[in-house]
Amino acid sequence: MTFLTGLSWWILFPLALLAVGGTAFVARLASTRFLKDHTKQSSAHASPLMPTLGALFAFLSGFVIAAQWSTQASANSVVSRMSTASARLAWASTAPGASTIKIQAALSSDLTTTAESGWGQLQAGNTQSFNESQAYQELQQTVRESAYSSTVSVQAATELLAATDEVGASRHELADAASTTLPPLLIIVLALSGMALTVNSVVLAVDSHRRAAFVVTSVVILVSLNLALLIVLAAPFRGTLQTSPKAIQEVVQRIETGFYSR
Repeated sequence: MTFLTGLSWWILFPLALLAVGGTAFVARLASTRFLKDHTKQSSAHASPLMPTLGALFAFLSGFVIAAQWSTQASANSVVSRMSTASARLAWASTAPGASTIKIQAALSSDLTTTAESGWGQLQAGNTQSFNESQAYQELQQTVRESAYSSTVSVQAATELLAATDEVGASRHELADAASTTLPPLLIIVLALSGMALTVNSVVLAVDSHRRAAFVVTSVVILVSLNLALLIVLAAPFRGTLQTSPKAIQEVVQRIETGFYSR
């Protein structure tokens, strides 16, 4: 599953097309060989099954794709929250008495690590290393040392700690999103329903070459597109549609240019 979700769309779709098209080809050969004089009768039996199998495949694929798209959108939303929390912390670090330079340097280091090596850890599913980042631990220590200093007011200390906690919470949410995968059984059931629809369309059109070319080709392309799209959406941090760390990197850029300053 990890191997498939790491492939790009331009590879996944041809693979799905090859698998579904191969199934249709084998089904065509088998039906032509074994049905022989019973092709019309078999087509009559297959015809009522098309709406049922089509509706089943449409329901399953629509449900799963919608769920995975929601997961993808949720991961993007978490990145946005981490960016917002980081900006809040950067501004909070400018409070009188706070160690502004040290806090912003630690924040920049943590965000840079998250957007670079951290993203690689999320792609590999190594969420433990992501959550136990040395840069994140140093950020926590730096903020808390400043917040507990007698030179920082209670209101400023509260804001520093609250913003830091938000950054930490968003990190754990990212790790949770990366570790959430689509159950293999669900993919198998969806693939089997698509294969059943494909085979039934072959049997339905086995006695007509012209009809077979249109019906079977349409079903093969539709099923292949659905399966490829499902795998593309199955992992927010791998493949073609990856969650981007751009919002986090923008906060780092603003820190480096001195945007968050007194």
